[in-house]
Amino acid sequence: MTMMKQSYLNSGYLTQLIMKKRIQILIIVILYALMFVPLSAQTPHTISGIVKDRASVPISGVNIRVEGQKWKASTGKEGKFTLEIPQNSTITFSSVGYEPVTIHSGEKKWIEITLKESQSLLPEITVTSTLKNSMKFVFAPSDLELIKDMLYLKTRYKIPSKRFQSDSRVIIQPILSNNSRGTQKNFSPIVYDGKNYDILLRRGNVCGDRAEKEYYSRFAQVIDPDSICNQTLTYADSCTVDDINDLYTTEVRIKISTFCQDEYRDTIRITNGIIYPMRFFNYNLSAMDLDNSYIPKQTPLNFNEKGEMHLRFRPEDANIYENEGKNAEELRKMKKALNDIDKDRTKTLTTFQIIGYTSPEGTYEYNLKLAKKRMKNAEGKVFENISEETIRKAKVDNDAVVESWTTVCKLMEKDSIQEVSQLKELIKRARGNHNEISWGARRMKIYPLIRDRYLPRLRRVEYFYEYSELRTLNKDEIDALYKKDPQKLTASEFWSYIMSQKDATDEKREALYREALSIHPDLMIAANNLASLLIKQNRADTTLLKPFITQDAPSAILVNQTVAYLQKRDFKRANHFAELLPDNKDTEIVKALAAAMDGKYQEAYPIFEKQGGINQAILLLSMKQNSKAWEVLKKIEDTSPDTEYVKAIAANRLNNVNEAVIHLRNAITQKPSLKEIAQKDGDVLDLLDLLDLDKK
Repeated sequence: MTMMKQSYLNSGYLTQLIMKKRIQILIIVILYALMFVPLSAQTPHTISGIVKDRASVPISGVNIRVEGQKWKASTGKEGKFTLEIPQNSTITFSSVGYEPVTIHSGEKKWIEITLKESQSLLPEITVTSTLKNSMKFVFAPSDLELIKDMLYLKTRYKIPSKRFQSDSRVIIQPILSNNSRGTQKNFSPIVYDGKNYDILLRRGNVCGDRAEKEYYSRFAQVIDPDSICNQTLTYADSCTVDDINDLYTTEVRIKISTFCQDEYRDTIRITNGIIYPMRFFNYNLSAMDLDNSYIPKQTPLNFNEKGEMHLRFRPEDANIYENEGKNAEELRKMKKALNDIDKDRTKTLTTFQIIGYTSPEGTYEYNLKLAKKRMKNAEGKVFENISEETIRKAKVDNDAVVESWTTVCKLMEKDSIQEVSQLKELIKRARGNHNEISWGARRMKIYPLIRDRYLPRLRRVEYFYEYSELRTLNKDEIDALYKKDPQKLTASEFWSYIMSQKDATDEKREALYREALSIHPDLMIAANNLASLLIKQNRADTTLLKPFITQDAPSAILVNQTVAYLQKRDFKRANHFAELLPDNKDTEIVKALAAAMDGKYQEAYPIFEKQGGINQAILLLSMKQNSKAWEVLKKIEDTSPDTEYVKAIAANRLNNVNEAVIHLRNAITQKPSLKEIAQKDGDVLDLLDLLDLDKK
């Protein structure tokens, strides 16, 4: 009974223990899951999609920006894209001539975006029902807009159904004319082939110029005429600009051909001038100087000396007797050189090496051992009165070398001694055995000559020492050294010389900077000051700072390189270097400016919105937010010519023609040169005929 009770108790206790463990595990699992729930929103996932216009035509080159991400993307040739982004991201799609679209991705894996054409850029096309007009191609008023260094053409058109049939080809060739230079560039053509025309073309039954047919066939779309005729179609393309101050116009040349003849030809001008409100963007960036921490510090100069000491040793004796031969004089010269370094606080001995060479007579092992003892003694003699600190800082080394009998042969050959052949034969017979050669040489009749004339010439001591000197020159010494030999000035001394030229003209200062860089190419502060000087003179040189641009480059270097590229109107590179700058108050203006000039208006806008004024309005005009730009401009009391001109642009875009004329008249009256700009400006060109400046 007791055993059964005990078993029951054990069974109940075990059950409770198991349940308790299960509950603990369940709690841990729940807590673990809860801990990762907030992170799910940030889990990267892949989202793909396509961007189309309202006619369901894919749009390539659409800019894609994800909020909180610095990278940018764009759609491919078929308007498709794939992104790796956090869930619930905010994505903005934008393209020239279209209204931007912003969406929240959620957890979608596929999205379709439809962009609407900017109504401020392209008004709706209307076609009258008269027979005459129903036979003509109709183009909407179009704009040729400058963004960065590219001209973007965006237009809409309608093809009359009575013109395009299944057995014909339609070619629409937009052409950019630079009227200032008398040159032309072709945009990409629009080519539609009817189905029957395509069949005949493939069979080779179409007449006409072969090269022309092949060229336009590369762009051809085989299409049912009923699917596009009398429909509003869009077109967009771009090309590089020669000079923003030139007069540009765009025309389209239209040709409709059947298999044997041209049925229709026409030329229509669709743009006059270019749209570029950014020409009035007001900025005046100053170059940035490096702080004093980049002034070069004086660095030690390295010097070295090497030569021979003619020390005389007694046979088979390692000691140096100063009263014999020239030993005293040789040691005195060596000691003096080292003593001068030891006593001069600006100099530091860095290396001392002494090598003893001994003649080859006798056994090799004995000669080498004797030579090493001699060099150790020579080292001791040389350093007798040198401080321990100097010796400790230096790398001191001594070595010994036993010269070979082959060296003796070379000396004898130099003196044309015929008996050298006997020594050569001995060396060959002994197969290089040093000791055997030594004993054999002693038995030769010529040996006394060898012993007295040649062996002593092989006994020598070579030395090499190196020391550094921290030189500090005053102004007069630097001036004197510059006049004598500028090449001998250190980077620090050269910079001190430049800074001492208080009355130097900009021309003289530029010459000094260039001279300093020719001698010291790594003198960054000279390169930066030269770059700053040229920027102030509107002569920016983008090559000066390239050697100093690294990931750790000072902000001043990156700012000045950005400003130099802005001055050269290379906005893409300017923005590239601006993006390398850290985000802070000192750099936000130059970063925003570079982005704006690079056509990234939305990215730059928040900074200039805080500033308000004319630049904010110009960015709004560039983003086709004309109404908002007009509201900003109405609050600006400034009546300067540039401001009046920008007001004319905004008013004209909103069809406030009377106000636009008033503002344009005010601008040109104050600043007549603006008329030349207006004559090439697609935003106000149509207003010029309404001006009556002569009566004003």
